Amino acid sequence: MNGGKMKIWCFIIVLLVFVWVPVRSVAEDHCLPSHSVIMIYHHVSFDTPASTSVSPDLFDQHLDFLSENNFKVMDLPTVVAQLRKGESLPDSTVVLTFDDGYESVYSEVFPRLKKLGWPFTVFVCPEALDHRRGPVVSWDQLREMSNHGATIALHGLHHGFMNRAEKGENPSQHHDRLKNELIQAQKRLVENQLPAHSLLAFPYGEYSSTVLSVVDELGWTGFGQQSGVVFSGSDFSCLPRFPMAAGFAQMPGFKIKTSALPLPVISNGVIDPNLNSEQFETKAPQLLLKVDFDCLKGAVITAFASGQGQISSIWDEENVGLLKVQASNPLPRGRSRYNVTAPVLDTGRWYWYSQVWITGTDHNY
Repeated sequence: MNGGKMKIWCFIIVLLVFVWVPVRSVAEDHCLPSHSVIMIYHHVSFDTPASTSVSPDLFDQHLDFLSENNFKVMDLPTVVAQLRKGESLPDSTVVLTFDDGYESVYSEVFPRLKKLGWPFTVFVCPEALDHRRGPVVSWDQLREMSNHGATIALHGLHHGFMNRAEKGENPSQHHDRLKNELIQAQKRLVENQLPAHSLLAFPYGEYSSTVLSVVDELGWTGFGQQSGVVFSGSDFSCLPRFPMAAGFAQMPGFKIKTSALPLPVISNGVIDPNLNSEQFETKAPQLLLKVDFDCLKGAVITAFASGQGQISSIWDEENVGLLKVQASNPLPRGRSRYNVTAPVLDTGRWYWYSQVWITGTDHNY
């Protein structure tokens, strides 16, 4: 057996020995799959909390940059449909999404995007609109935006933690309750003369294996708040979006994210991002990524953890393309992320991948 065939058989054996959670297969000779950057905003206002806000002035700078650099701003249903089918998208495709349906989306965002003729998506919680919880838009305003090209989709029935079971619920009961809530929420959209898009943004960006199983069972597409680029090989039950708020929305970073490319991840070892607090109180979780090593063309991988800066990212010596990422210190209670990036050689662009971790919920089972 010659050296080339030996390498192929070694690669196959590695895949058979290790059990991986599929992200979706990518053609081995296709290092630049069809992809899109999705941005997530909440408030566009001077007067709301900085942690979830972008000022109107900074939002104008975002729109000016996209316009002046000929980005293709597309509607979310079309992007999802084309990526699912493996159809090509323009390399500069961007999608704009807004969670919670705050009033500033109608007063600040809608006039600007209507003038530009650009589509956008608003993820809403029907119960919040029904009971006017918080500074949210009205059903009439949603219908007006929908009539001018906006996609109105779900952020859950209410803004609860989908990944957490209620007291006394077992996993099966949690699954059934969540499924019924989502069906009820979509029914409220239809009752208010809005199209029933099969798109769901997870409140707080938190999800679990139960949440993802419900999304898959319904045949929907789910969206988190972990950063990264959506591509034809993504897991469509939990697509990434780049959060735009506070320091993450400033122009230098915005420019980098709009031109980012998907890290060529073939699979990961994460079944559920919710970590048992006792198991990980003294040790951070290890992320195992199977990466198309040849596509990187020698680019150096760098990983970061929330609040810890750069962390360990090591290629496994025995398994080609297996990247092991782990923070040095235990993760705090709540949400944390590992971000994995690498420069795309000679382009000024970056590969990007992110994994969210949620510590201390323990599902309540």
